[in-house]
Amino acid sequence: MADVKVPASGGRRQRRARQTRRSILAAAHELFVGQGYARTTIRQIADRADVAWQTVYAVFGDKPAILLAVFDVAVAGDDEPVPVAERAFVQAIGEAGDPREKARIFARHLRETSARIAPVLAVIESAATTDPEIAGLWRDLLDQLLRGMTMAANDFRRQGALRPGLSVARAADILWFYAGPWAYRGLVTGRGWTLDEYEAWIGDTLYTQLMDRQAEPI
Repeated sequence: MADVKVPASGGRRQRRARQTRRSILAAAHELFVGQGYARTTIRQIADRADVAWQTVYAVFGDKPAILLAVFDVAVAGDDEPVPVAERAFVQAIGEAGDPREKARIFARHLRETSARIAPVLAVIESAATTDPEIAGLWRDLLDQLLRGMTMAANDFRRQGALRPGLSVARAADILWFYAGPWAYRGLVTGRGWTLDEYEAWIGDTLYTQLMDRQAEPI
């Protein structure tokens, strides 16, 4: 009896749907950053993505949802459904035995993510001043950032890397500041630091402010 081949149409449909989603997000990112949230319309996004405007609504629902999805992709660097805790940089930080190396890995992550998310966060922060729904999104994102940095600080404590006498809450606040857009915006965008300079400074700063130097390997 001959082998029965499973039709690939389902896989093709999934790939097409995923490509459509990516095209919409790329178009939205370009428009939001280029002309702002308020001036960008669903129809403009659809035209830029070369899809029907009904498709944009069907995939995302509304414009705030598109903005949030653009931010999520900027944070992760992709649209893969991989939790943050399972991302390679988190695993690498956990496996590093040297606190200075942990700070360096975290700094490299912040270099990569800040360059991606800073323009999108600027759009969200600006729109939040006039749009109540986006204002709520902005507050939620800052709260999510703090929760994520609290998890990171707890991991440092569990790994024995956190500086003695430094509480998890204070460590989370420090990480929250450096992981947010403020340091990158001030030094790279505002003062013209290179990404290499920014990464080196973040690594040194996180090490001196957060890490237990006594925990370094001898």
